[in-house]
Amino acid sequence: MKNSDTARPLDPEKLDPEALDPKTYHRVIGPALKAAADVAAKRGHPTLHDDMPAMLALVDMVTRLADLFAEHYPETAKNEPMLENAATGACVMVFQQAKMPADAIGQCLAALETAYRQLYEHDVVDEARPFIAMAWEHLDDEQRGEAEKCLQQASERVIAAIEAWQTQVH
Repeated sequence: MKNSDTARPLDPEKLDPEALDPKTYHRVIGPALKAAADVAAKRGHPTLHDDMPAMLALVDMVTRLADLFAEHYPETAKNEPMLENAATGACVMVFQQAKMPADAIGQCLAALETAYRQLYEHDVVDEARPFIAMAWEHLDDEQRGEAEKCLQQASERVIAAIEAWQTQVH
């Protein structure tokens, strides 16, 4: 989910999360998905799809991990057309797992994209960046346990920042 104003809504039917190379998925989507789901579960949401702040944390983590992947592995990234839409693909996976119909998935993606753009424009999620960067380093060193801890901290920080921002705005 890129934060550009020219982004067109993506058709969930055309996004195949499994189109990513398994190594890329293992580095970019898998760890973020696990961290966001774990944090959502701790917050009383047995499934990630109904916890909007946790979904936004997922979007932020996958977006940043995809950017780091492209930065560190530019040649590999060129051959990964789905990398640019990795965050959207991760969200589609969550919604499909929840057995949501395609039109509802499209509406949820549009809502997430709008919300994420607002968070980005207001620098709400900046506090999580160092944790995502640390997680990347751990993933690069094959230290998945440490990476998961960093991503859980990133999720918690994103969620706390969103909730604090919401109380200021409303």
